[in-house]
Amino acid sequence: MALTAYPQAYAQAQQEVEADTEVEKVVVTSRRKEETLVEIPMSVSSISAMDIVDRNYTSATDIYRTLAGAAMPRGQLILRGLSGGNTTVPNTTATFVDDIPFVFTNLSDVERVEVLRGPQGTLYGSNAIGGTVRIITNKPKLDEFELFGSMQVSAEKDVDGYDNNLTLGINVPLVDGKLALRVNGNKDYDQLPFVNMNTGLQSDKENRFLRSQLLWQVSDQMDVTLGFSRVENHERGENLGDRSKPGYYYDFIATANPDAPYGYDIEDIVVECDPTLERPACRGGSAPKVAQNVAQKYQVWERLDPWYKNSSNLYTLNINHDNLFDVATLNYAGSYRKYSMSSLDSWTRLDADDLFLTWIINDDYDDYQERTTHELRFQNLNPGPLSWTVGMFYDKKLTEDSFNNQNQYHEQGDLVSALALYWWGVDVTELGKENFGNPQNNWRYSLIKDYYRELAFFADVAYTFNLGDMGELELNAGVRRFDLKDDFHDVASGIWSNETTLSGGSESGNRYKFSASWRPSRDMSVYALYSEGYRPGGNNGPLAGSCQDDPNASQRQNRYTSDAIENYELGIKASTFGGRFDFAAAVYQIDWTDIRTSIYMPTCGFSFTANAGEARSQGFEFESTARLADELELTFNTSYTNSEITKDNDAIEAKKGDSMTMVPDWNAYLALDQGFELFGKQAYARVDYTYYGEYKTHFNVRDEDVVPAYSYFNLSGRIDVSNDVKLSLHLNNLFDKEAVQYRYARSRDKDNTTAQQYIEYLAGRTLTLRIDYTFY
Repeated sequence: MALTAYPQAYAQAQQEVEADTEVEKVVVTSRRKEETLVEIPMSVSSISAMDIVDRNYTSATDIYRTLAGAAMPRGQLILRGLSGGNTTVPNTTATFVDDIPFVFTNLSDVERVEVLRGPQGTLYGSNAIGGTVRIITNKPKLDEFELFGSMQVSAEKDVDGYDNNLTLGINVPLVDGKLALRVNGNKDYDQLPFVNMNTGLQSDKENRFLRSQLLWQVSDQMDVTLGFSRVENHERGENLGDRSKPGYYYDFIATANPDAPYGYDIEDIVVECDPTLERPACRGGSAPKVAQNVAQKYQVWERLDPWYKNSSNLYTLNINHDNLFDVATLNYAGSYRKYSMSSLDSWTRLDADDLFLTWIINDDYDDYQERTTHELRFQNLNPGPLSWTVGMFYDKKLTEDSFNNQNQYHEQGDLVSALALYWWGVDVTELGKENFGNPQNNWRYSLIKDYYRELAFFADVAYTFNLGDMGELELNAGVRRFDLKDDFHDVASGIWSNETTLSGGSESGNRYKFSASWRPSRDMSVYALYSEGYRPGGNNGPLAGSCQDDPNASQRQNRYTSDAIENYELGIKASTFGGRFDFAAAVYQIDWTDIRTSIYMPTCGFSFTANAGEARSQGFEFESTARLADELELTFNTSYTNSEITKDNDAIEAKKGDSMTMVPDWNAYLALDQGFELFGKQAYARVDYTYYGEYKTHFNVRDEDVVPAYSYFNLSGRIDVSNDVKLSLHLNNLFDKEAVQYRYARSRDKDNTTAQQYIEYLAGRTLTLRIDYTFY
């Protein structure tokens, strides 16, 4: 996976074949132009369509575990140790789908995936400080009708129910040589293991998408592609376990008293339970699911089940012109999208200690956010020692009049009104009537305007010197000039806060890249790289009244600024032994200043973003592929990451010298692929091994924040039943190893008995049957 893909490399990617070795070279477009992996002076991995199918990668997150220098504690990719805080979603990598910035990782009908490590601030702009993921989809074919798809079903040990994944696509030439339509849809249902022993709900999630692309071949030199994608995600229940042992819980005694507020006198009581019992056993449950022998590690106990929904409508336009006035090529990628979201978050334990129900509804399901992007690039047309790319990028995000962005509610009735008054010391029922016309509504957050705009101009120039017998030397320089502007207005009212925030600002600056690459032959390169990256600043919402005395509250400001990354890298890439052994290795140092990080206020449960601290990440990465025989291939990837805080940062409870969170020191991936004939049919078998070293999920670490090192094996096989049908079996976690891949104590207080001790397990042994079909 470092320099080449399968011997049967992706079907549609252009390949360069060396005359003397006849070894296929994988072509990528990471620098916005076609190059082999050896030529590009940065650390890049390319994963082909064949790899995606054979290894049953349904999401880019499946790929991340195989990469050197990668971590993904809860699905979001973290490269080169750039996590920066106590959150699993630091947003330090960027994702592009067909050159459109779009965080969408479904791999149905995808040509290839490219992963670029290190900051990509000159060509890919903001948020690409750790790296960039590029997903390139299959394009419409002008001369070929296709009907294709796949079906799969999976079963996991100790989990009731089945997962399923269904893909269906069609390619239709509409006008011969001129117009073609490609449509692809996917539905992915995942039966999660966690069961609420109070309500009986077993968690699940379902993701659906539909993508259509209309290609118009205007001329031999120009094509236009119109695209539309609809993406929907639905989740129910808890997606993390809870292994806390509360030792007690609160209950109450209500005594009728006509003179008391709402007719009741309230007294709270403490109910003791065995401190060795976890919360479900402590609280008990009467749901029918309780009797179905749910594995203890998958049991949770909550008064209320959360849910989450979101959807996106994405419209895209791509224009390519191969010869503009005999000087340059032109590439345009534009998009417009609307994003909607709605969810229910239970705050019953954290706000009401489970005495009564209270929940938050995020209700912005009608076009919550609009976003528009444009990128225009020009590149030199004629090959030669000088190559260049110039362009501009524009990105605008806008949310307006989201009056019901967030509302908190509580149960209705006089008893709950009396309880809430006793527990919170505020008559929230009367507050709701006066402020919102709803006695159950105790708090509201309205987002009046959230505006962000980025305008950038970029240039990248390379010159290649012919060194004769010593090969060639490429010198490359890039710059990006960015201008950022934002405007923010929100209103919060009710029990937690009565504040209005008016904030905004602007920033501008330059980010640079320089590289030198010596290529003594077409099969080897040695490079040095300096590159910069940034993430844009932004604005915080109001500081809730209940947070005024939190020790972290003093760090909050209305606006935070961009952070900055400087990356120093040395690397070598080579194809040796007649193309039978390919490898890529890199060492790097990254300096990170003004870290943009999420800061949690434990006394009130709210968070804000601030520029907090400095860090340094150093390490090395190694990826290789060895062709041991004609149909036997070995892949080995590994990395070492030393990422640590270089300046005390009290806001995230980090001290100088502390290792960064979410990042293992070591990770490794080893795979063996064998092709053979079975019953006269072509078949393949694969076994792979993944290793992650120990890591922590929080500074000011507790035992419950440490994830022990773990490893596991996967086994898969495929047989080509016919030219049109492929059948495969995939057995993940072959030896059913029980391992933790994420754990986190919500509270730093070891005596806090209401907070969760979150945990997520490596999926148990999972068997998947997959059928891929293509009909012409």
